[in-house]
This record gives sequence, C-alpha cells and structure tokens, in this order.
Amino acid sequence: MTVPKGVARDTLLDVVVGWYAAGAADAPVDTADAAAAAGYSDATTRQTPFLEAVGVLDAEGRDHRLTDRGAALAAALDAGDEAAARERFYTLLAGWPPTAQVRDLLRGGAMTEDELLPRVADLTGADLDAGRERVGCRTLLDLFAWAGALDRTDDGRYLPGRVETRAVERERSALTVGIELSVDVDPDDVENLVRAVRSGLDDEEATLSAELDGVTVEGED
Repeated sequence: MTVPKGVARDTLLDVVVGWYAAGAADAPVDTADAAAAAGYSDATTRQTPFLEAVGVLDAEGRDHRLTDRGAALAAALDAGDEAAARERFYTLLAGWPPTAQVRDLLRGGAMTEDELLPRVADLTGADLDAGRERVGCRTLLDLFAWAGALDRTDDGRYLPGRVETRAVERERSALTVGIELSVDVDPDDVENLVRAVRSGLDDEEATLSAELDGVTVEGED
C-alpha cells in the first residue's frame, strides 16, 4: 500500500520535517528518533512506505535517511518556504508511476473526489474499507493538488496538472544539434534543415544551436 496512512497533508509534511530535524539528511536515523522530532509516534512509522515509494526516504538496514531530493524538500518545509516545498514535492511525485496513471485517468475529463478515490485505491493498492487508507487516498489527492501534480477546480473536481517525467525534465532545458555540411551547400537548404529540426521541438522548451562552417545559428522554442 503506497498512500499516506491515516494522516492529513499537514501532518505528513510535519513527519518529513521530523526526519530532517532528527538528522536524516546527514546519516541514517531510527524511526523512533524521527517520530520524537516530529511529535507523532505511530503516525511517523505509518508514513514510511509512502515516503520510500515517492523517493523522500531511503532504507539503510533498519534505519532510514533522506534522499537528496527528500532533504531538499524537508529543508524548504523547515524554513517555511512553501513555494520551494511545493516545487520539490512536485519533482518527487513526477517520478512516481501512480502520479502519471492518475493524470492519464483525468485526460478523459474532470472527476470529483468521490469518483476518483476508487481509481486511486486501485492504482496504489489501498483498501477504501480501511479507514486509515481511505484517509490516505484523500490526502494523496490533496498532496497532488498542493504540489501542482493535479489541478483542483473551485467546485472540487480534479484535472491533470503539469506533471512531467524525470527524463523529460532532464532533456527539456537545452538541446544542441551539430550539423556538418560541405562548403558548397545551398544556404536555402541549410535554412530549411534548421526549420525542420526546430519544428520537431514545438512541444519542448529547448535551444537549438546549429554550427555551420564556423557560423552559429541559434534559436529558441
């Protein structure tokens, strides 16, 4: 089961800060120490599977430590920088398969929470008949909306957000294309070639750089 268990979003985020306060950014930490720092005993333990699944925590023996991204998230939360915390949790959720699966479900149209909960439960293996897991599914949807992974309308319907896979995030920042041409190439052909390459980048934020006989032609999508 990979949903938060029996807690609201704010409590889940407090648990993340608890791991940070206990020193899990620097070394493996026992769950009891993280729980003491967070101020939640059983609730801290219950969130470990979800935090591992989304990449906030890594297990090291019986202890856990924050991943680099988990530590960055926790540091933002600890500093009260909500904008940075949302962005960092968004990045973590973007690489978690159920996020994209829920997004795909919503491509056919907006859904209410009640309509979406059974689908989320199926995707995450949660049991809606178990009270804590039902709460966890609701918390997951709230977390998706808070982080920007899904959009939530004023009347409570959910729509796909701005989720991208990690692979896209790595590739979208810049793209360089090197082109080697003979000296007798027709300039019109060069222009057409550059346009053809750029036309394939319409859906990406990228920079195209074509080096031709010592002359650099650059453009941005």
